[in-house]
Formats: sequence, C-alpha cells, structure tokens
Amino acid sequence: MKKREAKQKLVIIESPAKARSLRSYLGDEYHVAASNGHVRDLPENYLAVDIENGFQPTYTILAEKRATVQKLRELAGRYSTIYLAADPDREGEAICWHLSRILEGDGRVFRRLMFNAITKDTVLKALRSPGGIDMNLVDAQQARRVMDRLVGYQVSAWLGRVMGRGRSAGRVQTVVLRMIQEREDEIGSFVPVQYWVLEAVFERDGQRLDVELSSVDGTPVDTPARAPHSAAEGAALLSRARSAGTSWEVAGVEEKTRAVKPSPPFITSTLQQSASSRLNFSPSRTMRLAQQLYEGMALEGGEHGGLITYMRTDSVRISPEALDECRGYIASRWGDGMLSPSPRRFRSGKGSQDAHEAIRPVRVSMTPEKAGQYLTGQQADLYALIWNRFVATQAADALVSRSTVTIAGDGMEFTCTGERLVEAGFSAVDPASLHLEKPLPAVTAGPTVLVSAESVHRSTTPPSRFTEARLVAEMKKEGIGRPSTYVATIENLKGRKYVERDGKTLKPTELGTGTVRLLIRTFPHLFEIGFTASMEDLLDAVADGRTSYVEALQKLNLPLASSLLAAMQSMDSIRREMQEDTGRQCPRCGAPLVARWGRFGRFLACSAFPNCRYSSPLEEESRTVFRKPCPKCGGELLVRTGKYGRFLACSTEDCGYTGPVPTGVTCPEPGCGGDLVEKRTRKGRTFYSCSRYPDCRYAMWSEPVAQECPRCGFPVLERRKRGIWCPRCRKKISE
Repeated sequence: MKKREAKQKLVIIESPAKARSLRSYLGDEYHVAASNGHVRDLPENYLAVDIENGFQPTYTILAEKRATVQKLRELAGRYSTIYLAADPDREGEAICWHLSRILEGDGRVFRRLMFNAITKDTVLKALRSPGGIDMNLVDAQQARRVMDRLVGYQVSAWLGRVMGRGRSAGRVQTVVLRMIQEREDEIGSFVPVQYWVLEAVFERDGQRLDVELSSVDGTPVDTPARAPHSAAEGAALLSRARSAGTSWEVAGVEEKTRAVKPSPPFITSTLQQSASSRLNFSPSRTMRLAQQLYEGMALEGGEHGGLITYMRTDSVRISPEALDECRGYIASRWGDGMLSPSPRRFRSGKGSQDAHEAIRPVRVSMTPEKAGQYLTGQQADLYALIWNRFVATQAADALVSRSTVTIAGDGMEFTCTGERLVEAGFSAVDPASLHLEKPLPAVTAGPTVLVSAESVHRSTTPPSRFTEARLVAEMKKEGIGRPSTYVATIENLKGRKYVERDGKTLKPTELGTGTVRLLIRTFPHLFEIGFTASMEDLLDAVADGRTSYVEALQKLNLPLASSLLAAMQSMDSIRREMQEDTGRQCPRCGAPLVARWGRFGRFLACSAFPNCRYSSPLEEESRTVFRKPCPKCGGELLVRTGKYGRFLACSTEDCGYTGPVPTGVTCPEPGCGGDLVEKRTRKGRTFYSCSRYPDCRYAMWSEPVAQECPRCGFPVLERRKRGIWCPRCRKKISE
C-alpha cells in the first residue's frame, strides 16, 4: 500500500481550465486533477441494460479515458479524502458517482463540492461545507441514459433493417426531427391569401404622415381576412379616397404612456436566442463561448477565474447576494433614480428544475469594458450580452409614449402609430433590449391634404422554418430535452444528414423526411411530443425522489416493448411498402429494378437480391452527364452523389473510375496549372481545392468563378450568398 501524504486532499474537477482556476485559489494542502469529462459510459456494441433485473446498466471505462483513469487511480491511492467537483447538474452528479465507484476502496472518503461559479469565494465556501453525492440526481441521469439507450439501440436496430445500416432513432432526437418536418409540411401545404392594402400620404402642419386604411363605413379592413381580396375592390377604394377632395381631417391624436419592464436574466435557451439574433452566433458557438467564460481565464494579477455563473440552467432565480451587489452598482454608477423601487425577482416557468441560478456575471464590478482586455472578440461580445441583461433586471422601468393618429373623410379612416422614449430606465443599461416603432411627427387635429394614395397588393406568408435558436426556444416551450441536451440534439440531426442548413434555417433532407415519417407511423405514441415531454417530467420526479429509477423505466419500457413487438411483426410488409417500382429492368439479370432506402438515401437495386446484387445511385435516372469522357476508358462520365457528396463515376460497368467534380476554374496559384475541384470535409462541408493536391495546397470555401478581379487583378472570384467577391482584396464585385 502506498503511503498517504499527510494533510493532503485530492480535488477532481472536469476540465483542465477549471483545474487551473482552482489551483490558483487552493493552497498546497490540495492537489487538483481533471477527469476531462465522463470516464464511464454504456458500451457501444451491445444494449448493456438488463431489462429483466431492474434495468441494471453495465458500464465500461471509455477507451480514450483509460490513461486518465489510471493516473487518477494512482493519485487516489495517496489520499484519504477526495473532493469531487464536477458541474452542478445531474450529469455532473453522475460523473462524480462514476469516479467514486472507480476510485473507491481502502477506506477512502468522497465529498461533493457544489459551486455555481468558478471564483475564489464560491470555491472556498463550498470547501467549508462539502456534501455527499445525491443519488436521486444520479438515478435521474442514469434513467435518462438508459431510456435513450433502450429507445435508440432497439428502434435504431429495427430502422436499420428496414431502411439500411446507419439509420438512427432517438427518444428526443426523433421528436425534434418531427417538429422540423411538421413545420416543413405546414410550409408545403400553406395556401397564401391575397389581399390589397390602401396606403396613403397626408400632410398637416407641414408634416407628412404615412398611413394605412383601417376602416370603411365603420367596418374594419386592417387585417388580411377583412381587407379587400381583389384588385377591383382595392381600385374602388383608391378611387373613393382620391375623390374625397378636401373632406380629409386629422380626427384624433391619441397618446398613451406605458411602462416597459426589463426581461428576466438569461437562461440557456434565451441566451442562445439572443446570441443568435444580436451576435449571429449558432447555439453551439454560444455554448462553447459560455463554457469558456464559466471555466475561467487569466485575469488581473495572473489569477484564474470564471466570469459567469453556470450556463446550463432553466431557472431565472437570482441569489440575494447577487441582487444586493447589482443594485449597489447601479446606485453608485447611475444614481438611486435608476433603480427599480424594490428588488426584482423572477419566477421560472413550468417544468423548470430550478437547480441553479440564472446566467449572470459572477461580479457586476467586472464590467464589459474591464473584462474586454482578457477576452477574445467573441467572448467579449457574449459577456457584454450577459452583463447588460443581468444589470438591466434591477434598473427602473422604461417609459414609452405611443401615439396614434386617425385621419377621416368620406366614411374612410386611416391610422398610423409611432413610439418615443420618455424615460430610458433599464434601456440605458441594455439599449438593444428595447424595440420601438418609428416616432410620429407632432401634428394637431384639423384639416389635412391627401398627397398620394396607392392600392398595394400583399399576400399572407407561410410560417418560417426554424433557425437553430428558434428550434431551441420551441424545445424549451414544449418541454423537450433539457438545457444540457439542446445543442447536442441539433448537432446529431445535422451529423446524421437528417436535416441541413438552408441559409440560417433548418430543413429536413429526403432521408430525414423518409425516416421520421416511417418512425411516426410505426411508433406513433413513442415519438409524440406530449409523451416525450412527460418523460422529462418523470425524470424530474426521479431527481426529486418522488419516484424510483425502476418505476420510471418501467413506464417508458411498456409502450416501447409493445410498439417494438408490433413493428417486428409488420417488418416485411413495411419493407415492401418502402420499395418503389421504377419500371426498369436490371442490366445484369433482367429482374425489375426498385428504389430502396439505404445508408446514404435512396438507391436503385435489383428486386432479385440477394441472388443479384446490382445497385446504382438513384441519380443515374436523370443521367447527369459530365462534359468530358472517362480518362480511363473513354466512356460516359456521370455526376453521382455518395457519402462524401458529388463525384464523377464512369457509366461503363467494368471500368470503376471515380474522381472529384471539376469546376472548370484554373487554380490561381502562379505556375500551378491545376484545376479547382469540388470536395467535402469529414463533417460534410463543401470546399474547392486544387486537383494537384498535395503538390498544390490552394483551397477556398466558396464556389470559384472564372473571372478576374477588376480591382486587384486576382484571376479567380468567389460566389457568396450576397454576390460575387474577390478572395484577395475582400471587396464585393457584383450581385
């Protein structure tokens, strides 16, 4: 037995960045080590859950963590007390439990450290009152992991047998895909309503007013349902307005003042939405930057410290100490008049775990200006967003005056509205949080002159596709997933090629549409939004100790087992339904060719399989022929699509030639002579590189254009979403 070091304690935390911060706070009495996240999980190659015996899971040490675990075991042998300080949530609690099971023995004592921010005060306070591992939280996390394994492993295996290897289903993943697909179906079935709006410009007191027709003879016409639905009706109203002559007058000027309160502090979902709309950050980037701000960096004097509280939270709660600090800062910087009359406290929404505080700066005195010297540009932008939102919560209401002007004549009424800021209140702290209409010019009641009028054709628009941030908001609203799973779920859908980005929005691929429709039809209850949300409530009940781990899993497994049994019994008929007759014959054996689902989407296959194994990409039906012959046999080259995107393939059966798709643009590197060809990264992103790689390593992300820059003379331009640009001088050349 190794001799234990006297008066020494071991602290194990998740990340090396947090470990550096803790080392700067703790003295020589503590040794700080990092586990680098999870060290144990369910194995990948089998179910690893004993359903018959209380859903007992079998864990294994992750292959990439074996060296880390070995080092931790060697360290643990030297200490009698080990402090476990993973993140303060269910997943962190589970990590602590796994570490205690791996390192237990020899009378070793494990204590749990919980802190919501990586600062010296919070860490030392946690060390003064350590606790034990909360097995209710561990069971809740285990139940989630086992639920996901039972659904994902068993349904994915069935799905692979029906649609081809590599297909994946998930308890949350499939429901989110369903939400995206149902929105796409709404867009596809949307029938626009055509209507006409009468817009006019009036002049009064030397001021011009842009107005819209709101009522005719007392009947409102200010909505698409009430407005004229034909050009003739719109033209008739236009003629009536123009013939009214001098009867127009400003009939009313109404002004109302309202108080606008600040928004609650950020939670995970609202932070992702605001970072998307204001900073153009994706949810994954937002959470990556927030993690860095939480874990900490070198600050003044070389001390490591975190700048924000824990960023995976669904609670808007603020601690009393943070409230007092915030209000004191506002009073000292802006004066008592800027403070709200009493401390503002916010109530978390239904379904919130309320395990942590809202996302806030750990010290209000660390202003965005001070923090900026320690942060990158994107870190500084996100920190300013969080700081401004939090400080604004304790500032006074903003006062906004809303004006409404009504112009009447010949039984017709036109209206317009505008807003102006009376008192800035919290908007002095967070200006971007207050959105006002354009203010109206000051006018008084009395006669007015019609300057111009026009009947404008409009139509209703379909609902928009989800952006990643809006999808997170919808998941939060429906109770699907938790703050720690939002980003991972969306990234998994993109990685599986079930959804793809279309600009900033997400749309289902053909593969995603086919997959989710089959799963909803076969497992209607399992992948229903309400049922999935109820599973989250069940996990909350496990965490609170209101139900047991086994009871929760039994409630899930009952509908899963019955659905799987029915799915297995109908598998052959579903397979036949999934096949589509093409009306063509196999070139090898003459049997009918059918369109089937495979690992990378639909493809052509011989119906005599497995006796005949002929197959080809479905794109061959359109025979996209490349302009040059095959360099190997002189045959016809086709543009096909495979696992890594588009490629060239010879149509001659015995040739086997494949190659990248040329763009027809010569490599701009001097003296190279190669061509730029289309390729894809491992993550599926298209780029364009020289065909002479690795001798020439020139590459670009945007589609090349064979045109010289008129400014700098660079021989190749690039096509972006907003026009043609020069990659050298970074100037826009044309639309």
